[in-house]
Amino acid sequence: MLTDIKETYEIQREGNIATAVRAEKSITLPLESSVSMNMWGLPVEFFNVLESGFSKFLNDLKEEEVKKEYLLPLIIGDMLKNGKAQVHVLSSNDRWFGVTYKEDKETVVQAIHELIEQKVYPQVLF
Repeated sequence: MLTDIKETYEIQREGNIATAVRAEKSITLPLESSVSMNMWGLPVEFFNVLESGFSKFLNDLKEEEVKKEYLLPLIIGDMLKNGKAQVHVLSSNDRWFGVTYKEDKETVVQAIHELIEQKVYPQVLF
């Protein structure tokens, strides 16, 4: 069961550790750290939580925070802290690919092609 979520950014491998940014501070993480890739299975009722929270998020948004994100991990983390949610964790040892920006696309497409060539993924024709 998931007990806490600590949102981090700019995760990079540096030798035998990973570095990241959390709460605007640089931190180090063991390479074996569990991470979420934002793959969630949620009940349909959760959309009510998102909708009501999004209205508050927009109302509280300051003009200089125009790029601020309404982050699912933070919402779920708050629900965990308040005892309003339980989250089952599923583990995988697979490699992850960050897809946040359009600049990430080429690297991810190439990595998926390599997995298809290695027969990890089937080739699907559309």
